Amino acid sequence: MHITPSPRTAHSDPRGLTNRDLALMVLEEADRADTAESHLEALAPAAESWHRLASARGTFSAADAAKILSRDPAIDLGQNRLFRTLGDLRWAYRQRRDHAWRARQSAVDAGWLTEIPQSHHHPRTGELLLDAPQLRITLKGLSELRQRLGTSAALSLKRENDRARPDDNRP
Repeated sequence: MHITPSPRTAHSDPRGLTNRDLALMVLEEADRADTAESHLEALAPAAESWHRLASARGTFSAADAAKILSRDPAIDLGQNRLFRTLGDLRWAYRQRRDHAWRARQSAVDAGWLTEIPQSHHHPRTGELLLDAPQLRITLKGLSELRQRLGTSAALSLKRENDRARPDDNRP
């Protein structure tokens, strides 16, 4: 923004601007501030959504994580291929005793994987039995996997070949 000083220098400040010039500068600055505020208000919902996602403490099952990662056109995997990939990356291993996938401590320490305990009640006795823990992928782990397996380009929310069906809950 550049205001050309008025030829009238009566009531001017040392920089050669008249009161009218100063008033115009104040008005232009107020307009700029209003525009910036309206842009901020328009971006607030998207920023809030990202903040919630980025600060999520939740985790994803391997099946859900594979579906999320598969939204990247460079990544093609399902739950089983994701488990094999986690093994290849040395993030996870199969427990010999029960053949369940377990997180390696290094992946847990890095914040990429976690495990949650599982149990069930025996159908006849009602006794509580402990099951193998479920391997879970964190949001940080999803991000790291995506960088290692795919691209860093922004993902579209909907693929071009996705078509809404009557039983879908999507708009």
